[in-house]
Amino acid sequence: MKLQGNIVSGGRAGYGEIEWNADRIGRLEFGNGIQPDEPWILPGFIELHLHGIGKYNVEEGESGVVGMAAFAASKGTVRMVPAYACAPHEVLLEWLRIIRKLMQDPPEGARISGAHLEGPWLSARFGGGMDPAQIRNPDPVQAQEYLDAAQGTLKLMTIAPELPGALEVIRLMRSAGVTMSLGHSDCPPEFFETAVGAGISQVCHLFDAYDVPSAPLGVRHPAVTDLALIDDRVMKEIIMDGLHVPPELVKLSRRAAGADHIIAITDSLQGAGLPVGRFFDAGRPYIIREGELARLEADGQIVGSSLTMNRAFFNMTEKFGFTPAEAVKCLSANPAKQLGLGDRTGELREGWSADITVLAPDRLTVQQTYLEGRRIF
Repeated sequence: MKLQGNIVSGGRAGYGEIEWNADRIGRLEFGNGIQPDEPWILPGFIELHLHGIGKYNVEEGESGVVGMAAFAASKGTVRMVPAYACAPHEVLLEWLRIIRKLMQDPPEGARISGAHLEGPWLSARFGGGMDPAQIRNPDPVQAQEYLDAAQGTLKLMTIAPELPGALEVIRLMRSAGVTMSLGHSDCPPEFFETAVGAGISQVCHLFDAYDVPSAPLGVRHPAVTDLALIDDRVMKEIIMDGLHVPPELVKLSRRAAGADHIIAITDSLQGAGLPVGRFFDAGRPYIIREGELARLEADGQIVGSSLTMNRAFFNMTEKFGFTPAEAVKCLSANPAKQLGLGDRTGELREGWSADITVLAPDRLTVQQTYLEGRRIF
């Protein structure tokens, strides 16, 4: 198979040609310039944080995740780590077993590359759109049960490290190979170093569901998000819709952290990628419209986004100041590294997996998606 277009990978962008046999890239040739009327050939997008997309969500169990995988491929995603929010313990255990099964017997569409537990051990003060009845304090016994159910397929967990017992759980999970992410947290700035020392290496949707900086006597003090922004030891998730994080803060993050330390996410819900819809999150109705925030009907609380990965690339390169090469680092290379896949995917390289997303010249419309050389959209 052979494609021509504006190829972006490994810090480079230029018109060229890519060719692959079976599942591996065999030849890659770059030119010296961009041709605006030609398609964009990118490393396949890798999504570490989504709760639903299209008509599907994780709460539907196996059928929901299978539907998500198929729909995500239509938005350029080749690999994904579905996230389950705060829920009863037995529900999370069963969901981890489902993800394990789907990793062993992959469905059509984007490859399921692990599970993400966004909770249940989060700050009640910064629970955001979480069901408050399901937020609780860390429990190392339950943590081990999650590891036993997942059998190596739990890849990411978001936790508030300031909670009682959180540091013990962080150390346990890290020892099992789980990436631990600080999020929905009231973590004091002075405790941030302790959290990182215990094993925190990622920050969940930076700037969302955290305390704001204080300014006693007119002197602005740093918040935990400021510390995370400038700490290269932690990767920063950012929802690239321009709504959860204003464009000015996205631009600040690019300058302060650099593309090497940012992971672009959607935090999408059921309904993302559709024009408009009324859906349910933990039994609570919400409205979602393309290009807007998902909000609960009852009180307008934000519960997620309508963003998709192809639109994230468009926003980053057209609105937020990222070069195409920087954008694909955040959308593909960096998440691949966090999953331990950074030696085979996330970039377009000879000998690497033919995981490829092809966008139209508008940088938005997905024309083709390939996973390991096989067309999945």
